Amino acid sequence: MDPTQLVDLDRYPIDQTDGAACQALITACRRDVETQSICTLPGFVRPDALEALQAEAQVLAPTACHMDNMRTPYGWMCNAGFEPDHPRSQVFRNRSGLVLSGEFPTNSSLESFYRWDQLTEFLRQVIGAKTLYNTACPHLSFNIGVEDEDGQFGWHFDTNDGCAISLLIQQPDEGGHFEYTPFIRSNEDENYAEISRVFAGESERVTRPEMAPGTLTVFRGHRSLHRVTPVGRTARPRLIGLFGYDQNPGMVYPESTIRDFTNPSSEPYLGLPA
Repeated sequence: MDPTQLVDLDRYPIDQTDGAACQALITACRRDVETQSICTLPGFVRPDALEALQAEAQVLAPTACHMDNMRTPYGWMCNAGFEPDHPRSQVFRNRSGLVLSGEFPTNSSLESFYRWDQLTEFLRQVIGAKTLYNTACPHLSFNIGVEDEDGQFGWHFDTNDGCAISLLIQQPDEGGHFEYTPFIRSNEDENYAEISRVFAGESERVTRPEMAPGTLTVFRGHRSLHRVTPVGRTARPRLIGLFGYDQNPGMVYPESTIRDFTNPSSEPYLGLPA
């Protein structure tokens, strides 16, 4: 399906990025990312097109690589030497699947959406980057995340301060909700006390945004703790499109990152070695 048939261009005129309506949308999105760490665009995909994306994703879901392990929220840090009850010593379960880019058919609507130049330009302006390109990785450029019953993505921070781009395709019958705490940490203050309250289920800073299938999300997660809550009893998995971009052309993820998905370890990941 052509991208112009996928996106609700009356509501989100991203095919006219120089137009006043699109510039107002870009300004609002950038403000949301800067002040809340997230911008959600509900109904970004038209209802009839969403049905086509759901059908494509449902066919691809059984091909997903699966991981199930415990992981630190601070994956880019060395976390040795902290007390057992410290946030840097905690681990949370990740049980999820990922459909790799190479599994998609040549006529994939999701790939067409990802490679649409107008979408890339819109995102570039929202993010405020000088340049933005699709990544060139044959495995991790565009993917579908799959969380079936008991699937979850525990509390964590993203490893860098870039923006994650996603499109929710299908929500399960129970659970599988995205939750986050905007800007809970900074380079000057790790705010471990409040993060401990989040882990204990006692923080009032945890936010669960409304996010129906068809919602495009731009999220900056390096300083905003976030998770996907466990999926409950469901006849259908949570399915979400995940899209990779970089400010340099031709970016390919390192083999070690690719192996995390193609040959995942069941051992806990505790962060960088001492």
